[in-house]
Amino acid sequence: MIKKLSDSELEANLKILVAHERRTLHSILEHINEIDVRKLYLEKAYSSLYDYLIQECSYSGSAAMRRISAARLMKAVPEVGAQIESGHLNLSQVSELSRAIKEKEKTGAVVSNIQKADIARAISQKNIGQTQREISRSLDLELKAPEKTFVQKDESVHLQITLSKEQYQQLLECRDEAASILLSENGDVSLASVIGLLTSSFLHEKKKTVSTTETSPRENKTLTPKTRRNILKKNPCCQFKDPVTGKICGSTFNLEIDHRRSQWAGGNHHVDNLQVLCRAHNNHKYRKESMVRLL
Repeated sequence: MIKKLSDSELEANLKILVAHERRTLHSILEHINEIDVRKLYLEKAYSSLYDYLIQECSYSGSAAMRRISAARLMKAVPEVGAQIESGHLNLSQVSELSRAIKEKEKTGAVVSNIQKADIARAISQKNIGQTQREISRSLDLELKAPEKTFVQKDESVHLQITLSKEQYQQLLECRDEAASILLSENGDVSLASVIGLLTSSFLHEKKKTVSTTETSPRENKTLTPKTRRNILKKNPCCQFKDPVTGKICGSTFNLEIDHRRSQWAGGNHHVDNLQVLCRAHNNHKYRKESMVRLL
């Protein structure tokens, strides 16, 4: 069918579809924003909106991150949505702006919504290089390239990152201190080997803190560190379950010990009443229980 279109019809159809794509993207961002506000991903046993978009909507990691950044900026500055729909802003630009705002706010500075809107207008219809320079100038930040990862043929990963002067000096210091270990193991003192050694050491220490013999179940008056370690050893990931699908969250990030039956409802520290939840699901459970208590 498309082969039979004239040149003018083909071009006209493409422009119609592009306009529709932008309207659809605007609507998608609104839906992502509302999913985020309602925290629906938590009920679906995902610890983050990012994981939800990857697993439930089949986005790649970078595509999910760009849409989350755009949706949250659009919530703070509604006109960003109109600029995306008109084609004056794209997701790459919005992602750059969101990243720079976070970096600026880490310094303790406050970036107002008015300032965000001004910058969004200033980068309208600019290419990515011009966008980066304008954002850097507006927020008084050094121009910094975003982190990038490239998976290579042998499944190794080429990583591009920017380190501060202090971070780089610390990495070099670690290399000097670990040189004898690295040389004895594989004769390689590259920064990649240093990072590998540091991550291995950290994970080893992390696992060692929860490595202990299991004790028989008993009821404690207080939740002891030993009990915490035993619970984490038994279930080293978030146990929140989607009540509909039965899916387990499984996150290993920011794990906390929670009471299945809360203490305010008569729950105790017996191991049978303890479970592992990620912080996001622990907070979610607390919010739901707080609403019940208010009824």
